[in-house]
Amino acid sequence: MNNIETVKGFVVNQLTSKPIAIAAINFKILRNIVKFTSREPQQYDPFNPEKSVNKITEEVNKDYYQRLRNDKRISNIYSFLLKEINNIHNSNSNAIGSFPTAIIISMDINQEAETKEEYLKNTLNIKNDEYIGGFYNRLDGNNLELLIPQKKVSLIVDGQHRLSGMIKLYEDAVSHNIKIGRKSLIEEYPNLSYEKVINSLDQFDLNCTILLGFDKWEQGKVFADVNFNQKPVNKSLYYDIFGSFPDPNKNDIFLAHMLTMHLNNNDKSVIKGFIKMLGSGKGYFSQAFFVEAILEHFTKKGIWGNIPMDFLNNGNEHKILSKFFRAYFAAIKDVFNPYWPTLEEDTSRKYPHILVKTTGMGALIKLINPIYRKLKLETDFKTIEEDALLELLKKELVEAKEKGKVFFSKEGEYAGSGSLGLQSQLYNELGKALGYFK
Repeated sequence: MNNIETVKGFVVNQLTSKPIAIAAINFKILRNIVKFTSREPQQYDPFNPEKSVNKITEEVNKDYYQRLRNDKRISNIYSFLLKEINNIHNSNSNAIGSFPTAIIISMDINQEAETKEEYLKNTLNIKNDEYIGGFYNRLDGNNLELLIPQKKVSLIVDGQHRLSGMIKLYEDAVSHNIKIGRKSLIEEYPNLSYEKVINSLDQFDLNCTILLGFDKWEQGKVFADVNFNQKPVNKSLYYDIFGSFPDPNKNDIFLAHMLTMHLNNNDKSVIKGFIKMLGSGKGYFSQAFFVEAILEHFTKKGIWGNIPMDFLNNGNEHKILSKFFRAYFAAIKDVFNPYWPTLEEDTSRKYPHILVKTTGMGALIKLINPIYRKLKLETDFKTIEEDALLELLKKELVEAKEKGKVFFSKEGEYAGSGSLGLQSQLYNELGKALGYFK
């Protein structure tokens, strides 16, 4: 029979359609039921013509949204716990080894059983590699008990660093391999043994908020609310999360994210690999910057204000975007080639110019507005071939070619930080050089 843990808690009344429970869960239980995953940059092209919106989101969201863990934070928690365990065992009144804020976990719920007895009966013959969710049993009032199998049935929504630090300390104590810098446990804390560390962790209860039966979309909403409305976190991750879920209220972010993935992953895109997805790794500018720059064109007054909803509804209008952006960046590469990255300049540190850094790209993405409006008067973007569109765009940009050194080189007037002010200045000067502005 599978081992089933029983945890007592209570339901809290909040503005949710599914129940949320609060419970104190012992570390021994928690470490056996929580699964750690992290969101990785997607190597996926969502503008494949064979993909529907539903298929796109299904494939994009195979990975969980959790952000990557920070080793430094885990190490700090590890050291903090050791210090406080030592304080407790030496009767130090200054011991403050607590995590008062809740760890948020989302627990899969078994949908087949209607009663506790039926659930327990169903789990009798479950094999180790078979799926099984948890079960919650409402008692009197808001009280409930959670039946949790000792399987990785719960994803951690917030608090992964705290739990990771505890698990690492526990595993090092079990293997007698605790290190504090270059010192062993006994050298740093002479009165502390591995057994005392293990016992202290085994008795540790964590305050937990449990999302019962929330799907990934709902978990992502909670994660985003906690991490973006209540504390600052990498903005690229925000756009990656919200851009992965079709939502009528945020369909512009969804489309901008899909377009960003396409341009960073498609072989026909000259900026393939240029975007730091999730804000880190190789590339010349961040996903957050690129998405925000594109979003300007998806506002009600933007040139493509109607397209996000078209994409969400499996329409055809959005199909011009991938073709336009591929041709546009290819035209930029051709016209301003001396300032385009070479194969050796494969990181922003190695690349000296600003053409494909934040300042240059920010100004050039703004420039799409007057270019598109002018070309739209005589061009059918739905039917024009990409090669023909490329030639049109090159003709629009070539008037600024002679000023490429001033605009985009490392010695130019706009070399420096990629502030919004500098982007706007460069945009205005480019517009004047091309005859769009006086």
